[in-house]
Amino acid sequence: METEGRPVMDLLRELGTFAFASRLKRLSDRLKSEATTLYHHRGADFNDSWFLVGYMLSKEENLTVTEMAKALGISRPAISQTASEMSKNRLISVRIDETDKRRKILALTDRGRDAVEALEPIWRAVAECTAELVTESGQDVLKAIAAIEDGIESRSLLSRVLDRLGDDGHGQASSG
Repeated sequence: METEGRPVMDLLRELGTFAFASRLKRLSDRLKSEATTLYHHRGADFNDSWFLVGYMLSKEENLTVTEMAKALGISRPAISQTASEMSKNRLISVRIDETDKRRKILALTDRGRDAVEALEPIWRAVAECTAELVTESGQDVLKAIAAIEDGIESRSLLSRVLDRLGDDGHGQASSG
C-alpha cells in the first residue's frame, strides 16, 4: 500500500498473532465482498453471506435452524438472521414445525432453487480459484486452520488467557 508515494503501514500485519482474529476477519470480509461483487457482475441478486445456507439447502431439502447451526458450528441467531434476509428476498421459506412450535424449518423456494442452479458454476470457479490462492501460498493453510480449530476445541482461547492472567474466575487477577 502507498499513500502520496510513501508506504503505508499495514497495522494488522505488523501486529502478527496479536491481531490474528482481526486479520482472518479482514481476509474473510474481502473474499466475501469480492464473491458478492462477482454474483452481481454475473446478474445474480445474491449476497455471499447467504452462501452456506443456500448451499446446505440445495443439498438437504428441509433443515431446521438448529440442525444447520450445529452442522456449521455457528450460532442459531446467525442462521436465523441469514434466513430472515433470504426469506425477504424470496429465496427460502421459513415455516414453524407443526410438532414443535419452537423449531423453524428452512427450505429453498423455486426462486431459491433457480438462484442456486445459476450460482453453481460461479461457486465451482470460486472454489478452483481459492484453491489456486491456497496453493500459491506454499502453505497448507487449511490444515493449519483445522489445527487451530482443534486446539481451541480442546482448550478455548478464553481458558488459555485466563490461566495466563492468573484469573481466579471472579473477574480479578489473583495476587501472588
